[in-house]
Amino acid sequence: MESDETELLSETNAGQYKFSIIAKFTNPVKYMIRIEEPDGTTANYVCTIEGFKKFGELLLDLHSFAEEKLYITNTKQLKEALTPENIKTYIKFKNSAKFKK
Repeated sequence: MESDETELLSETNAGQYKFSIIAKFTNPVKYMIRIEEPDGTTANYVCTIEGFKKFGELLLDLHSFAEEKLYITNTKQLKEALTPENIKTYIKFKNSAKFKK
């Protein structure tokens, strides 16, 4: 990491790939997503604040959605149905009531 950066959050997966959110000290401060491969190769993506908001909202919804065990029976149909909008709608529905198993 460069001296004009700070890591806000990072997560390393089982394959040793690291996903980080970085603040770069420029004027104004820039925020970026960094992917680091196990060999140290990095890719940076500078995102707009609106982009971070969209990613964040979807990640929050996806966290709740992924708690449900989803088993594939029709890949084509699942590809058509599994969209950010449908995930958000499902989470709104899920949060509006209590379900008993």
